[in-house]
Amino acid sequence: MKKALIVVIAIAVLVWIASWFWNKEAVNTAASRPWPAVASRLPAQHANEASVKLTVLAKALPRNEAVDAFVAHEIGRGELTVGKPPALPDVTMIHELLLHEPVVWERQPGIGGGDETQERRKTVLAAARALVAGALAKGRANDPTAWDDLRATWNLARSLDSHPQMMMQTAALTMARMINAVAWKMPLPVPTWFAEVQGRDNIRPLLESFQFQTASYVESGAQIFPTRMLANSVDHDRSIAEEVAHTTRCDVNIPMNEVGVDLSSVWRRAFRYRAEREGTENALRVREGKQIEPRSRCSDGRWAFDGTTLRFSHEIPTAMPDKPMPLTMKLVVGPAAIAPSSLLP
Repeated sequence: MKKALIVVIAIAVLVWIASWFWNKEAVNTAASRPWPAVASRLPAQHANEASVKLTVLAKALPRNEAVDAFVAHEIGRGELTVGKPPALPDVTMIHELLLHEPVVWERQPGIGGGDETQERRKTVLAAARALVAGALAKGRANDPTAWDDLRATWNLARSLDSHPQMMMQTAALTMARMINAVAWKMPLPVPTWFAEVQGRDNIRPLLESFQFQTASYVESGAQIFPTRMLANSVDHDRSIAEEVAHTTRCDVNIPMNEVGVDLSSVWRRAFRYRAEREGTENALRVREGKQIEPRSRCSDGRWAFDGTTLRFSHEIPTAMPDKPMPLTMKLVVGPAAIAPSSLLP
């Protein structure tokens, strides 16, 4: 009798352990809970001729550390003047293609991360850096066509819109930040298309990408090993997404899922980018002889201009290798500039 009781208890314990580790219902329940943003499930898509040509042109660009360093240095300089550029590659064909032909990349299901996705990310970012370097060089010469190089870069970033993989959306964020970080140094007037850059917030596309990534994990995990641990991880991801969706600060420290991909640095860059866009908008307003907008979308800061320097309430540091534009910018303005007192609240 005693042995039989021990066997029953042992079986019950094993059943409990099995239910903890193997629980498809818990996974399905976690996956069915609503997210603040959901990525559209789009069908597979073939690459068009423009993307093939662009890939060939971008891969033909010489690896140039001097160009990369020039772009990084100018992004990080909070001064209106642009330094002397190194010898730059000819990006005329890339520039013309992006301005006149829609680029459609091959789209496959899944979260990405393979060699093909990584290679595409590397290719588009190399082209973007070369275009931004060209824009800086033209801006230094007060050539208004500098904006065309930035528009080509913007078209390249937007070509990734229908690709919900996180690697693609972080590449789009990187390109948008590069464009915005140098735009305040470009010749006036500001073209109308730049309002698209200023008006686009990358938080939602990143949230959709985060949901897409988690859903992909669920689809594969539920078939192979539908455990309560997986369900808990999905719930944790969703709670992170809820926090991101309701955050109003720009200096953030979003927690990570310890059993998932660490996106904390991505969220920090994306929220900082809100302040970066405001900085560029205010810097351009000063250069146009207008008042700044001291109020910020960031609940933890405001903008001020003292007649020579535009600054946010506080700096928002990011982790290496990120080298963002500063949130303090020195603006050289002429004698007809608006008096500092009228630019402050």
